Amino acid sequence: MIERKIWLTLAAVFAVGGVIQLPWVPSRFGAAFFLALAVGCAGMWLVLRGQEAFRACRVLAVLGRVLFVLFVLSFAAIQIFVIQAGMRTEQVDTQADYYIVLGALVNPDGQPSAALAARCDTAAELLAANPDSKAVLCGGQGGNEPCTEADSMFAYLTERKGIDPARLLREDASTNTIENLENARALIETADARDHTDYVAAVITSDYHLARAKILMRRAGYEEGLGVPAPTPYPGQWVAVRCREYCSILGLMLTGRWTA
Repeated sequence: MIERKIWLTLAAVFAVGGVIQLPWVPSRFGAAFFLALAVGCAGMWLVLRGQEAFRACRVLAVLGRVLFVLFVLSFAAIQIFVIQAGMRTEQVDTQADYYIVLGALVNPDGQPSAALAARCDTAAELLAANPDSKAVLCGGQGGNEPCTEADSMFAYLTERKGIDPARLLREDASTNTIENLENARALIETADARDHTDYVAAVITSDYHLARAKILMRRAGYEEGLGVPAPTPYPGQWVAVRCREYCSILGLMLTGRWTA
């Protein structure tokens, strides 16, 4: 009886957390994540109700408990030892020949979203501190975006931050992080006729995304996985992006693609 109440309470808590996030587009993944957990906990409540009458329910109850414990442990481990640890930046990471700024959502008016603006602000600070460095602005045009992410960043950095356009390269054909990094590397080596061992590159992305971006840098052929975190703009978005990043990292680990 007590265990059934616990599962039902968990289902209610996750359901409320999911519904709260539904109206805000950047948090939609978090809403789906929480609602999926709510369904799972509600399923456990139903299974426990039938375990005395049906052997299959007893087996499912044991399986459900094991899976939930594994989820909790893996979620905590990835948040603490991967995502949080990946936010740390060594001083050498901030000194690079090229800063690769990863794209994010562009608003309907063509302005960068808060997350993308935070990445641009971080890039602007680094370019001001390192006058010989350049930036590669990455990101194509999504179906709900009025322009490419690279063009939105270019306009923001040149018009609002006063960055010399000659210091900015635009990579406007990619649709995901690995394409961002692969296309940026090709663009750098074509623009400067450099071999990949002749320059230092560091990726700029949101803090929660940095650990995965560093791994993907090495998979994309960079000598090192260097990175600089940009802050996540809204506390409400923090939950959704952490849930999404957990799924992405876990997927890479389970498929053997986490190591470069």
